Amino acid sequence: MNEFAIRARGLTRQFASVRALEDLTIEVPAGSVFGFLGPNGAGKTTTIRLLLSLIAPTSGSAEVLGFDTLTQGHEIRARCGALLEHSGLYERLSAEDNLRFYGRVARMPHPDLEKRMEELLRHMGLWDRRKEVVVKWSRV
Repeated sequence: MNEFAIRARGLTRQFASVRALEDLTIEVPAGSVFGFLGPNGAGKTTTIRLLLSLIAPTSGSAEVLGFDTLTQGHEIRARCGALLEHSGLYERLSAEDNLRFYGRVARMPHPDLEKRMEELLRHMGLWDRRKEVVVKWSRV
């Protein structure tokens, strides 16, 4: 068993002109209960996304359960997860990117994933809109 459940060193994430997380260094011992508390915009959700390897850091590194978030995200997500109040991430992605993300989480082989993405988007009449950001679509 690893000594630390979470270990981050200098973790930073920049989104365009917004620095969502700056130089986070933290060690959470294995077997402990730990939570993130803070006001909106403090970087809590960004930190969770970084730790689950859903997004990559601008700089720094992290390990979860002994797995590197840059190279072993699939191992991390196979062992843990998070339910965030508002994901935000998915609406900023295109339909194509959303499907690719879920296919990768499900460990679909790349050729199968690409074929299935096209099948689904064509079936829904969205193939020509596959690169549009989903937030622009109607919710009704």
